[in-house]
Amino acid sequence: MKLIILDCQSLTRKEIQLHGTPGFTRMIPMSPQIFKSHYGLDTDPPATHLCFEVYNQGNQIASGHFTNSDEEHAEEVFIGERFRDEWKNCTIVWYISWSPCDNCIQILLNNFLSRNPLVKLQINFAKLHRQTSKWNVRMLYQRGVRIRVMDQQDFHRCWTRFVETEERFVGWNMIMYRNYHQAFQWLCEALSRQNLCYRYYF
Repeated sequence: MKLIILDCQSLTRKEIQLHGTPGFTRMIPMSPQIFKSHYGLDTDPPATHLCFEVYNQGNQIASGHFTNSDEEHAEEVFIGERFRDEWKNCTIVWYISWSPCDNCIQILLNNFLSRNPLVKLQINFAKLHRQTSKWNVRMLYQRGVRIRVMDQQDFHRCWTRFVETEERFVGWNMIMYRNYHQAFQWLCEALSRQNLCYRYYF
């Protein structure tokens, strides 16, 4: 079978012949330093990092991660460079360091979701971007996008699935808890406290 490895630092695809699950797209894991610098709730990086998983009928068929380019936000990179036609009927889960800005939300609403109505998108964000408005988040929710703030279980999931390390995941400190609750409260207000505590398990 042909197995595609997505390079986490560029958009280059390295194709090699390996045995494994047919159609599964593997990825090169990131270092602990990259994960902490982007997803730490006590950090303020200028870039956005996006981890994604793709599921078809409950079976994971792809995963990857990358940072935004100089010209495009991470959400635009995913739509333009990473999304594949065979994912049009799949569930796509994002773990993104910053919530999508209003411009990216409009691209999702008017471009990506309109062209791919059968895609089920779940967005889990670590930190609230200052250019994310409650109105646009509510529009995403009304279009069927599941959006939530990453909690400690989500961070542990990303640590074990996307990071190449033997280090144990370190729990949050008080600053991280405070920042999480501020973002969670903001999302509650944006969505009028509707269905915020659901969680997908695959």
